[in-house]
Amino acid sequence: MPLTMYYKNGMIRKTRCHIPDDLVPTLYQIHDNASFPQLTWLIDNLYDSPQIEPATARALADEMVAFERLILSLHLPFPRVPLQRLHTFFAGAASSRQTVFTSTST
Repeated sequence: MPLTMYYKNGMIRKTRCHIPDDLVPTLYQIHDNASFPQLTWLIDNLYDSPQIEPATARALADEMVAFERLILSLHLPFPRVPLQRLHTFFAGAASSRQTVFTSTST
């Protein structure tokens, strides 16, 4: 069940993103890592349809970059494009000061 996320982008438009099922195992690699508290929170609440406030979205965007750097430093393969999409999505929500709404798709 992928997690679908969106934030309001204007009066009617919504910016959307999702965490596909195949990315979840990659995210679990840093679960309970003290360097990634917001990603750990997101993983723990993935299927509870959490709302993500702008400050948390900013922290998630920053942690996505740090996570990508960690994986690159270890020379491990990883899904670069999905992580970059998540970074762009969370950074956009934070910069526009929008709450991210989530839901799980069945």
